[in-house]
Amino acid sequence: MIVEISVVPIGVGESLSLYIAEALKIIEKEFENYRITPMGTVVEVENFASLGNVLDKITEKLVTMGVPRVYFVVKSDYRVKKTTMDYKVEKVKSILKK
Repeated sequence: MIVEISVVPIGVGESLSLYIAEALKIIEKEFENYRITPMGTVVEVENFASLGNVLDKITEKLVTMGVPRVYFVVKSDYRVKKTTMDYKVEKVKSILKK
């Protein structure tokens, strides 16, 4: 399953990069394949349980840093036929070349 996660720490001011970096440290430990984008991080996960576990860890870390509220935006693409982030990108690129 391919999932995009956006983490929004609320109540800590305008600059969020310190908190996002801490969330990314957790994502790096938990997921083998991920991509950072300007608006979120895309990961390949096995199931929703593993995703929930990571979201819990991110929340716990940010709360210990003084974040009073954590807002997540999660988009998920589940397919019975497993695909990867690379496959999806390369498929579109191959169509564009035609």
